[in-house]
Amino acid sequence: MSIRNRIFVFAVLVTAIPSLSMGLLLQNMLQTTLEEKVEQRFVDSAQIMEREICLWLKKRVYDLTVFSNASIVSEAATAYLKIPEESADDSKNRLQNIKILETYLSTLQHQFKDYVRIFVLSRTGSVIAASQSSGRDRPFPFPDDYIEQISDRQWFKGNVYIDPRDKSPLLLIGLPLFLDQFYEYETLLAIEVRLTGLLPLLDSAKFGDAGNWTYESLVDVRTGRQFLYGRGTKKVLNEINLSPSGDRQMLREYTNGLGERLMGLVVPFRELEWGLFIAENYEKAFSGMIHARHRNIIIICCFSVLMGIVAYLLTRQIMVPLSALTRGAERVAEGDLDVRLPVRRNDEIGFATTVFNDMVAKLKLSQTKLEQLATTDSLTGLNNRKQVMSILHDHYAYYRRYATAFSVLMLDVDHFKVVNDTYGHQAGDTVLKQVAEIFNENLRNVDSAGRYGGEEFLVILAESGVDESIQAAERIRKAVASHIFTHEEQKIRVHISVGIGRIQKQDRDEQKVVSRADMALYRAKDEGRNRVVYQADDDQ
Repeated sequence: MSIRNRIFVFAVLVTAIPSLSMGLLLQNMLQTTLEEKVEQRFVDSAQIMEREICLWLKKRVYDLTVFSNASIVSEAATAYLKIPEESADDSKNRLQNIKILETYLSTLQHQFKDYVRIFVLSRTGSVIAASQSSGRDRPFPFPDDYIEQISDRQWFKGNVYIDPRDKSPLLLIGLPLFLDQFYEYETLLAIEVRLTGLLPLLDSAKFGDAGNWTYESLVDVRTGRQFLYGRGTKKVLNEINLSPSGDRQMLREYTNGLGERLMGLVVPFRELEWGLFIAENYEKAFSGMIHARHRNIIIICCFSVLMGIVAYLLTRQIMVPLSALTRGAERVAEGDLDVRLPVRRNDEIGFATTVFNDMVAKLKLSQTKLEQLATTDSLTGLNNRKQVMSILHDHYAYYRRYATAFSVLMLDVDHFKVVNDTYGHQAGDTVLKQVAEIFNENLRNVDSAGRYGGEEFLVILAESGVDESIQAAERIRKAVASHIFTHEEQKIRVHISVGIGRIQKQDRDEQKVVSRADMALYRAKDEGRNRVVYQADDDQ
């Protein structure tokens, strides 16, 4: 790219970047403001919903209180508790009292159609008497914390559960039957009520002048399960997964099973374990912001093109001979980083030449660093295969000149594929890194270690005898076997097999000792792994 074109591109970028940044900033501010407005609107709606639901629950509790104040309930329950179950007559009397209670409860159940079943329960939640409604023996969840609920508010409620017959949500509400002057109770009066009575509160509504339809559902905040949807809302919200996490209490984007983008949040109720999930179509909620964003993009593009044209016309008037700088750039492109251009001008071109020289110097320094990186394995920090083989070649040349013997260890992590398959490849990388650290801790400064490939490593023991090589290999093997490898709180045990090869006089190159160590490693694996094997010569 010529200097003129670079100036042109620079002018466009100088125009576009600030404009784009300012546009993004304004859009972000607008979006934040709109999100805060939508979020506050949702929270206000949820607070109104919570008040209405609390009133609805208090009405149910009031009905229970009226039911429990009936003398027939207290008399029959008291008589039931006082009669011991010891004889046939006692059992008959208890059954008579149960029959009285069931008749009374059935009468109430026929008068209040929203109540599916009415119970008299024991303190443990077992049924003493129930209304004669269909499915009277159908199980229901009894809350474990009902005693704490009664202590706090003199009544209790269970978790929402689904009626298997018509899939409607049900709720168990109850209160104690106080039977003596000490405010003690042995029985409970409870109703099973359909939550479909709350549907009028969940009907879709319009807020203000925007006319954006909202979708609402009641949620169990402990599990994230939606159990009651507004009319026409289930098909929109049913496929959305509301996990029991804290971030759902912030306005966020959801995608439902229909592929629609929604903006919504879960507002937990303060006095219930429920919450209200409110969502709104994204395009409708942020239509103004989307139009403003498109308009800003068009303006920025037009302004950038205009400034680019002006910059192009200006660059045609300020072009001067830059052949020396151009030739220098070509030499750098060809890989010659020894270029140094003379600075003869005290203007912009002279400054550009100075910058060019500095840039070439930095490139040369970076190239030196890259050459250093090229000799190191990026995962373990050890020498890579090319570098460790170069070091081995130097040891062989030194041996040929001064007869200074050395040994080579070939090490392999046993069953490494099992580690990857069981714990994942990231765990395998962690094991290789920690194995490399064990090498660094157990080798001398004159020794060299490198990653030969995969899970294989090559170690060069300088000026070492047979016994010293075996001791060093055993030391490394035991260190790996006793080390506990950890990855994301997972503890992993591995061990290694080690083959030892020693340089011989008849070796014509360094590959012979590597081959000898590799044969020893093969024997170590063949003999059961997690061991050290020394290969004296090629035939043994």
